[in-house]
This record gives sequence, C-alpha cells and structure tokens, in this order.
Amino acid sequence: MNRSDEHLLQSALEGDGACFGELAERWRRRIFSFVCRYVGNVEEAQDLTQDTFAKAYQNLGRLTDPSRFSSWLYKIALNECRMRFRRQRNISHVSLAEEDENDGIEIVDAVTPERHLADKEMSQALKRAFDALPEEQRSVILMKEYQNLKFHEISEIMNLPLSTVKSRMYLGLKTLRRLMERKL
Repeated sequence: MNRSDEHLLQSALEGDGACFGELAERWRRRIFSFVCRYVGNVEEAQDLTQDTFAKAYQNLGRLTDPSRFSSWLYKIALNECRMRFRRQRNISHVSLAEEDENDGIEIVDAVTPERHLADKEMSQALKRAFDALPEEQRSVILMKEYQNLKFHEISEIMNLPLSTVKSRMYLGLKTLRRLMERKL
C-alpha cells in the first residue's frame, strides 16, 4: 500500500518515527540532487541532505499545511545550503556536473578530439558564468531548470512574490547569455 505524504505526515506528527523515515526515503533522492547541484560536492551534499531531514523531523510540528510538505522540505534544504556557505565562504557555490554521469553506461561517441575539447571548454565557461551569478539568481535557475519546480513552488520555497522569482530567472538567464556571448 502506497500511503500519501499527507497520511505519512499525520502519522509522523502522532509520533510514528517509521512514517517519517518512509517520507525521508521518498524525498531523499530529490533533496540530495538539489543540494548536490547547489554545493557541487557529493560528500557535503550527503551531509546537508542528512541535516535537512534532521531539521525537518525536529520542526515537523511547525509545518502548518501538510499539502505543502515538498515546498517546506526544499526550503529547509535551501536554508541549510545557505547557512553552510555563510560558514565556508571560500567554497565554490555550484557545479553543473551531471549527476550519476551516464549511470555507468559507456557511450561511444564519434566526436572528434577537437570537438570534444571545444565542448569541454564551453562547459567550463558555462560553469564559470553560472558561478558568477548572484546567489539568488543561481538558486532560482537551479530549482527551475534542474529540479523542474514550477515558479509558484519556487516562490513558496524562497518566500518571495511570484513576480520576483520570475524576474530573478529572467535576469539570471539574461546575464548567463551575456557572459557566454563574451566567451564566444
């Protein structure tokens, strides 16, 4: 039987730790993926993911609307990432490296060495340009493009008006385009 998040939350609020464990397992991969893309380091992402679920469990009673559990969880993850960066300002903010690159499948590519080098240089330039964006624009782009969240979900997570989220997305993409055009 596959129970809904809301049902599991209700049971967890009534003291059933196993139900929260089931919720954590259900959401762990998505939260880890978001955090990993944000911090760009697998080990740190694992720690932050664990911290996110620990904080969620500790503050479960503060969740006012169980139907918004996913937004609440992403918000905790985002706050954990931001707190970590405040403590460690010298760490790179994000990596656009593909998660589980090719899932262990070797892909045979007929790309020339020159094309491969050009692609690698373009990827590195994109990473540098992305790292140069202000944190609030990076966050919105990560949530929208890599987590496939809707603007209204990002708005809830970041506790911002919808228009601000859309504006940050627009400005971030515009800045990325401008920075990449300089590279070409």
